[in-house]
Amino acid sequence: MADRGSSPDPTASGLGGILKGMLLLGRGRAEGIAYFGNTRDSVLSALAPRLALWLVGGGLTVAYAPQPLSGVKVLFALCLILMPAVVTHALARHWKREGLWLRYITAAWWTDWVTLFVGLVVALIMALASPRLLETQTGELILNGTEFVYSLWLTWYVARVGLLLRRGQAVLMVLAILGSLVALGGVTALFSPDQRAWHEFLYPLLMQQGGAH
Repeated sequence: MADRGSSPDPTASGLGGILKGMLLLGRGRAEGIAYFGNTRDSVLSALAPRLALWLVGGGLTVAYAPQPLSGVKVLFALCLILMPAVVTHALARHWKREGLWLRYITAAWWTDWVTLFVGLVVALIMALASPRLLETQTGELILNGTEFVYSLWLTWYVARVGLLLRRGQAVLMVLAILGSLVALGGVTALFSPDQRAWHEFLYPLLMQQGGAH
């Protein structure tokens, strides 16, 4: 007989449970981790939205500039998506937390969307306080800085809760993720030294969205 006091079953709670888990972890509530599955299917479900955006962005990038460099940018974007999974799995295995990794990466990928929500809230507050602030460099710095700091904290917190790490270990994981992404950007710069591959990958998608308004 199932224990009534057991952790929530994410496969039973579905999207509602995932959203609840995202909001809980986003507010620093450790119990939110229980709303995410610990299976390969749950990982693929968390990865699916990112791959969908990658496919759309990749298609627009190639269509916007059909040249070999566009292919490099598309591959770069895919590596950006998958690199944190590779790095965190290696560390989880090193720290003997491999059994917790599927649930962790599922939660990490889902909760990463909370950062966008935080950015929207900050942008709304800024717009209400001073409509022109968002159009200034100071406003952009405040918005991007808030999103970046919150993203770092959330990455650290989900790693600590999801993999049962000590504070220092979670810090090392965040630094390893950042370091791998910086290194990836450096490698990509060898192919495109005067261009920002990630920005140019997103540009056609942003232009497409802007034209729809």
